[in-house]
Formats: sequence, C-alpha cells, structure tokens
Amino acid sequence: MINDLYFSLMLVASSCMIVTGIILAIVKTPSDERAAKFRIAKHGLTVAVMALGVLNMVQISIDPDADMHYLGSCIALAISFVQAMLFTMVVLVLIRPEEVTLKRVLCQLAFIILLDVLLVASYFLLPLNVFFYVYELCILLYIALLVVYTRWYVRSHRYFVEQISAYYEEEEIERGLHWLDRLFWMALAVGILSMLMLLGNHEIEMWLTLALAVFYAVLAASFINYELRSNIILPALSAECDEEPESPEPTAEHPDKLMKWIEQGGYLDTQMAVKDIAGELQMTIGQFHQYFQEVVGEDFRSWRVRKRIEHAQQMMREHPEWSVTKVAQSSGFNDRSWFYQQFVRFTGKTVPDYRSEVAGSSKKD
Repeated sequence: MINDLYFSLMLVASSCMIVTGIILAIVKTPSDERAAKFRIAKHGLTVAVMALGVLNMVQISIDPDADMHYLGSCIALAISFVQAMLFTMVVLVLIRPEEVTLKRVLCQLAFIILLDVLLVASYFLLPLNVFFYVYELCILLYIALLVVYTRWYVRSHRYFVEQISAYYEEEEIERGLHWLDRLFWMALAVGILSMLMLLGNHEIEMWLTLALAVFYAVLAASFINYELRSNIILPALSAECDEEPESPEPTAEHPDKLMKWIEQGGYLDTQMAVKDIAGELQMTIGQFHQYFQEVVGEDFRSWRVRKRIEHAQQMMREHPEWSVTKVAQSSGFNDRSWFYQQFVRFTGKTVPDYRSEVAGSSKKD
C-alpha cells in the first residue's frame, strides 16, 4: 500500500514540477534592459524545475524495497545542492542583480557538479565504509553552503531595503515587498527539510517532494508578482547613488513651490522617487529633508501619509457612496490593510467609525 502511495505522490509531485516549468516558460518578463538578469534567471529556473521533475521521476523508478537506499540518498543530496544554489541565485537576482555575475554562478555550478559527481561515483567505485566518509563530508558541505548563502542573502536584502527606502521613502512599498524576504526563508526551510530525505524513509521523502512541488509553484507565482511590480522595483535598483553637494539653507521661494505641489496632489503619487519630488520643487534631497524637519516640523514620510489620510477624509465626506478601496486608492494607498492602519494612527478612529460619523453629520445637515 505504501509503495503505491509513494509512487503516486512522487509521480504527482514530479508532474507538478514539469507543469510549473512550462508555466514559467510562458510567463512574460519585463522587456526593460534593467531586467536582463531577471529574464536569464527565469529561463534558468524553468530548465532546472523541469529537469528536477524528470530526475524525481528517475528516482521513483528505483524500487523502494530494493537495497539501494544510499543511491537514492545520493541523488537526493545531489539535487539539494543544485536547489540551494538555484533558489539563492534566483532570489538575489530579484533583490540585488549586480551580485549575481556569470563568473560567480559558473564557479558555484562547477563546484556543485564536482561534488555531485564525486558523491555518485564514490557509491559505485569505493568500498561502502569509504563511501560513508564521502557521503558525510558532502552533508557537512551542504550545511556549510546553506550558512554561506543565508549570510549572503541577509547582507543583500538589507542593502535592497535601504535602496527602496532611499528611493521612495514609502513604508507601504517596503511593506509590499516583504514577500521577497519570505520567499528566501521559505526556500531555506525547504533546503533544511530536504536533509530529511537523506534518512531514506520513503514516506518522508514523498511528502517532502510534494511540498517541494508546492514551493516551486509559489516560486513561479512570485516571478509573476515580481513582473507586476517591476515598474516599482527596477528603477530603485538601477538608481545611481551619487553623493549630493552640501545643501544651502532653504530659500523663501520653497514654501510657494511646496504649496503648488500640494495643490496639484503630488503627494498622492505612490511611485515617484524622492529625488524626483525634490527636483520638482527645485531642491536637492538634502534641502528637501532639511526643509521638512526645520520648517514643516515633521519628517517627509509622516507628513505625506498624514496628507493622504486628510485627502481620504475629504473623499469620504464628498463621496460617501465610494467604497473603502476606491477611497484608499484615490488617496495614494494601494494596500487596504495599510490604509486602515494608518487611518487609525492619524485620526484615532477606524474607517467604519469615521464613515458613520460623516453619515450622521450629513443627516443632521
């Protein structure tokens, strides 16, 4: 019974990987030149997912009852090495493409292929007691690889957040990109759980392979999500971080320019870089922040959210028939839950309570 279940679930998981590869192949990618590495990563992932699906089909052809436990474990460990590199490189391409160079990828790939060949060859060519040493050494190297990749990712993600923050100074945008961080930690969890496959328990192996297939589907969905958000991410990643000259004191004409910008609803634009906003007001970024701190008396982030909330309140008074989603979007909020959170923060009232209050005032009038 367990053999039938093992074969069925492994076949389903392998088929899902191949289907995921096909879906990735037809997913559109940004045509922007800045997304060149993203396109390469997608093509590489497509081939790898389909290849891993085929390898898993080969693995299930090994009779679970046969005395070939260590061969199956060798294949599982070899696949784990490839997956660890693949997942890490894919996520790094999404958050810090300059870190993923052809030379680095080829060096890592050559090292992993060498280990995989050594591992499988040792099974067939060396005595069993010698093979055990090679096998255990490869497990230790796999753990070390996960540690190296995790440190590499943490450093790169920190830099990515700083880039997005410096470019937009939009908390909502930063919050909307948390899925990228979750993607890596999910991949790491998969990499750690993959070591359970080395135990040779076919019941554990079949469920983990099925979970891996689900993860690949999530990865494919993440590529689609990234493509949808590429117009926000790519400009920030490719922005030049030139040092600005020392800022002079704010001039008397800045308040007039700022008032005009406010009247035009400039603060409602969710995808405009801070550098561009400052340029529109004919200030350097240094002047811009200095002006808000010393003249407005509030940091720009907080001020902009407050202005958006005030705009939302005005829209609810003028258009009580509008849905909350429409009010939020017209006020510069793309995330409804973020809108609710910030509304309470700045007004001390929930959105439903405020709408009820507005409706009550209208009846009295």
